[in-house]
Amino acid sequence: MAAGSVAEKLRKGVGRGTARAGSVLLSGANAKRLAGHLSHLRGAAMKLGQLVSMDAEHVLPPEFAEAMAVLRSQADIMPRTQVRRLLGREYGKGWEERFEAFDYDPVASASIGQVHRAVSADGRELALKIQYPGVARSIDSDVDNLAMFLNLAKLLPRELDVDDIITEAKRQLRREADYFAEAEHLEKFARLLKDDPVFVVPRVHRDLSTRRILAMDWVEGEPLESLATDTPQERRDNIGRAIQDLTFRELYDFRFMQSDPNFANYLYLPDSERIGLLDFGATVEFSRELTDRYRRITRAIMDEDESGIAEVAAEIGYLRATDSAVHQDQVVGLILMVCEPLLEDTPYDFGRSNLPARATSAGMDLVFGSREFRNPPAATAFLHRKLAGAFLLCQRLKARVNVREIAAAHV
Repeated sequence: MAAGSVAEKLRKGVGRGTARAGSVLLSGANAKRLAGHLSHLRGAAMKLGQLVSMDAEHVLPPEFAEAMAVLRSQADIMPRTQVRRLLGREYGKGWEERFEAFDYDPVASASIGQVHRAVSADGRELALKIQYPGVARSIDSDVDNLAMFLNLAKLLPRELDVDDIITEAKRQLRREADYFAEAEHLEKFARLLKDDPVFVVPRVHRDLSTRRILAMDWVEGEPLESLATDTPQERRDNIGRAIQDLTFRELYDFRFMQSDPNFANYLYLPDSERIGLLDFGATVEFSRELTDRYRRITRAIMDEDESGIAEVAAEIGYLRATDSAVHQDQVVGLILMVCEPLLEDTPYDFGRSNLPARATSAGMDLVFGSREFRNPPAATAFLHRKLAGAFLLCQRLKARVNVREIAAAHV
């Protein structure tokens, strides 16, 4: 990428000191180069690429958003011989007899595994999620290498201590690589959403599931983000409202959250006008103490009570007793900014919002401009990821949703 940047700089005749280094580093050619290499990788490296791909259009040049989008569901696939070898290792000799049909071409491929369509010997239509070999063993080294890259590239302030977040990322990725654990998450969400009129959770088929293969109902539908065009505004609004409501239910009512906001994890079922939820590997459970604090800070945000926000922010770990009044005001201001949809008692127009860009800029100013800044507690990292992902999905749908009204019902 550095070599490509030099070439781009020379081609454009950019003089030394006349352009930010990032402006040439983030060229269209480098975007394709990075996306291409990440699509060959697995585990944490590709997971990072997926996260970048979701909000790249708000913080990076358009070429990056377009190039990185491929990482959400179209990574390189395993060859047929490798798939057969994996199935034999997990199911044992004669595994073919378990299936009436098996499609070796995956319908999706991502950071941990790829999904195949199959029909069991007794006629059940299935989605088989098959884990890439070795990906579970590589998690620790993947995350350590990414942390080293962030330090070498000087993308984070030297004073920032990310050890807790690195530890939490490893723990969560190891959990994602355990398909028995994901099966339990699926079954729990199916119970929680049993009578829900909007969401559909696929059933787990335990007889065909192992620690490295997860067998689920096949769910037929369209990628939710494909509804961004040629779909009536009212339908997109209803979907956005459902996504926001589910996010609040997961935090406040269930205290159990699917924290991976990858757009590919949602399907729209046109026949029933329901939404299929597909991936429950990255699921986190919150303590009652933490959810109670978030309920209190949400109330304070809706009331625009700055002293109340500061008080609960300190309890959560966003602030500390020794912080100056200036830093406290900066943090409270950033919290109010990122929670902008909660401040309007009218439908928030996600499609017209430039909040991601504003929040990124303000966050970077705080991270690099304040000696008092410290990263949020590791326990909040995956919650932040889900909240941001729900916002970005609504933005992709150009939905208009009264988020304040939904939040009020839960807090």
